[in-house]
Amino acid sequence: MKLVVANDIGNSETKMIVNDTLIKQPSVVKRLLSKPNVMETNVEKNIANLLDELIVHVTSNAIKRSGLYFIGKRANMTADKVENMNIKLGNKSKHDIPVLMTLSMLAARSVQLAYQENQELPPSISVDVSMTTAIPASEYSADQARYLEGRFTSNDHVVIVYVGETPVTVTLHFQTVKVTQEGIPALYALLESENEILKNYNEHYKKQAVPKDFANKRILHVDIGDGTTEYIYTVGMNPVTDVCSGEKRGVGHATEEATQLLKEEVGGFLNLNRQQFMDIFRDPSHNLHDLAVRFMQEARYSQAQRILEDIQEKYSDIAGNVDVIAVYGGGSIQFKEELYEELLDFANTVHCEVLWIPEKYAVDMNVNGLHVINEKILFKQHA
Repeated sequence: MKLVVANDIGNSETKMIVNDTLIKQPSVVKRLLSKPNVMETNVEKNIANLLDELIVHVTSNAIKRSGLYFIGKRANMTADKVENMNIKLGNKSKHDIPVLMTLSMLAARSVQLAYQENQELPPSISVDVSMTTAIPASEYSADQARYLEGRFTSNDHVVIVYVGETPVTVTLHFQTVKVTQEGIPALYALLESENEILKNYNEHYKKQAVPKDFANKRILHVDIGDGTTEYIYTVGMNPVTDVCSGEKRGVGHATEEATQLLKEEVGGFLNLNRQQFMDIFRDPSHNLHDLAVRFMQEARYSQAQRILEDIQEKYSDIAGNVDVIAVYGGGSIQFKEELYEELLDFANTVHCEVLWIPEKYAVDMNVNGLHVINEKILFKQHA
């Protein structure tokens, strides 16, 4: 089996386009001492729910300790001993969670594809993988990129995926891995997108622009993520790497602050991580939803102000050579109320424009851009 993968290893969520299918999981894992009992025995149901109920045993030299894990949504069902990315420390290229998420999700998707093709579970699958991914500009260097590439390519990885009670052994061989810096793939996603991505921009500036019009612009990209906000400066299709940077700002930092406020509000009788807080925040039927919304609004404001100051400083550092400030990422949805109008005022003052990517496209800009890079540049023969 051959897979071509665009892999956005986010602090909050891991998003992949595997061949042409988008899959997502919260970036959380839980180490297990023994395999739990499985009640569902219907193979088709287990295959359909495989990513949501993911139990794997991972053996790999790329991680510190091989072992048995709950992955993603299944890990997030409990708060006890669940591991996620430490957004204060960063260092994504050396952390084990991005590797565990990648190996587990690809193995599970391979099992699903094998079952779809043959209508039965094979005892083992061998998979050749060609993959692109990205790390924050605040961490990016050629050495760090090569280090992360080597974690995947230096050895094969064995993942036992449990489909109900049935184990399927998946051997992953990474033929090619390319690591770039976050923010750059989004430019490719923009240029290859449909015109609707410019809806806000065209309405505000009374234009009829199309995505290709941005191919030769000087753009300051503001990619607001969970653990970092990336400030990427591109001239045409080329990043100006010495002025690209990232700061530890984002939804995750606001969420951790809001989570602490919620814990204090209920007397400390609450044990949850930031992904679980966001589940409460998004669920109007939850008994703590209103409190979560209120505390998140308080925490978002201070983060948004820091991001605005970063943009103003970065604009000054680039000596004003900016045509467009493009804002996207999951944080652009969360922070729009606090940031959008103030950013428009700033852009108007300094005579540049704001391209605020609509919610429909904002979260998947990097994974879609990696997919474009795969299809148009790196792995055209597979497309």
